[in-house]
Amino acid sequence: MPFEIPDINLLMPGLVIVLTLFIVLIFDMIDAISKKTLGWMTIVGAGIALWASIDLLQAGTDQTQFKDMFRIDSYSLFFNIIFLVSTILVALISISYLGRDDKKQGPYYLLILLATLGMMLMAAGNELIIVFLGLELMSLSLYVLAGYFRESPASSEAGMKYLLLGAFASAFFLYGIALIYGAAGTTSIPGIAEKLTTESQSPLLLAGTFLLIVGFGFKVAIVPFHQWAPDVYEGAPTTIAAFISAGPKAAGFAAFIRIFIEALPDIQTEWGGVVVLLAMLTMTVGNVIAIAQTNIKRMLAYSSIAHAGYVLIGLAAANPEGKLSAMLYLLVYCVMNIGAFGAVILARTADGENLMISDYAGLGFRKPLLGGFLTLMLLSLAGFPPTAGFVGKFYLFKSAIGAELYLLVIVGAINTAISAFYYLRVVVTMYMREPEEELEFNPYPSTLVIGLVLAAVGILLIGILPSLLLNPAQNAVL
Repeated sequence: MPFEIPDINLLMPGLVIVLTLFIVLIFDMIDAISKKTLGWMTIVGAGIALWASIDLLQAGTDQTQFKDMFRIDSYSLFFNIIFLVSTILVALISISYLGRDDKKQGPYYLLILLATLGMMLMAAGNELIIVFLGLELMSLSLYVLAGYFRESPASSEAGMKYLLLGAFASAFFLYGIALIYGAAGTTSIPGIAEKLTTESQSPLLLAGTFLLIVGFGFKVAIVPFHQWAPDVYEGAPTTIAAFISAGPKAAGFAAFIRIFIEALPDIQTEWGGVVVLLAMLTMTVGNVIAIAQTNIKRMLAYSSIAHAGYVLIGLAAANPEGKLSAMLYLLVYCVMNIGAFGAVILARTADGENLMISDYAGLGFRKPLLGGFLTLMLLSLAGFPPTAGFVGKFYLFKSAIGAELYLLVIVGAINTAISAFYYLRVVVTMYMREPEEELEFNPYPSTLVIGLVLAAVGILLIGILPSLLLNPAQNAVL
């Protein structure tokens, strides 16, 4: 077969990330260059890749590359936007978090870029093997990042737990691919769908499907595969906890939704019931346990688990509206969750981070800018109008109603009310409780404030003008 020359235009977002990787690597070896510069290089590279993705999305691109192994379409390009927005925001909040001359900044940004490249492979993968390669590239980078502060026992423990449990999840995922290949004779996503329409389903296919659910369940932290999330979020550097909760979760769902809706629609009856059950369990367990948390990072970890349950509503609907609503919600969730973690970093004192919720007593009046940012992000996570979180939940519930999943909508609405309790508890602590001791806060870092302002503007704009996000997402699905 003749060698296929790839279209460089279509591969431009990924190529820009690879080029940025090399530039950061080279400049990291130059001692005269401030390590802070590496963060800005990462932001510029991700920004150019974001511009290239938006350009391709507006052009309505839908082509395959490398013998149909990669599919560059509106769906994968929309997810590219989610990944790159997450990368830019995390890089912005990382610059001040790491300091000016931390010698470890080079590998830090390299790993973030590698993880971003893995996410983009997952979203564009038209083959289960490509999805797996992207998943492992992303996961291996995240294992190292979670344990990046080696002098911190908590960070080292987080990295080790993430690695060990992630290895088990990868084994389940790979075994599921093997069983599906045995049943369908191909690992191509369109090929599997075509095989299912011409041949009867086998127990082998069902077993492989449920093993994929286990593998994806770990990566996106759905119950009962969520146990790693609270410990990893608490022990990992706060910027990395924000990163893990955003882009990688969206990447897991990008592959999850594409494989199950495009490759396995003919057995939707079998996996649909499981997804509905997992969605209800994930929302309920995440929200109920979050109420008992006194550490804000653990609270946000259980909140992240609950939000994975909300996204499963879109997958359970298994219709274009469900797919659209899941994509909308993932972009909104990434922005507001990174914003919430960024506000936690902004609350640092000279003694370190304030991670106990009680530490935020009186903060709303002592640090009004910080209090305003954190309040906005928490209200959006809870789904209050006119924030983007409300818009995201509205479309998720609407898609479930369209699919006649009324019980799932009721459970989701109840869980939204439950979540409001622990989000508002932090707001009440900031504005209605007196601090037990006076804390000396660090000055506001400019890059962190820029990141939070961008997140806040995005949350409010989408909440007030949802068409800004709805129209591109509709083009990516319909």
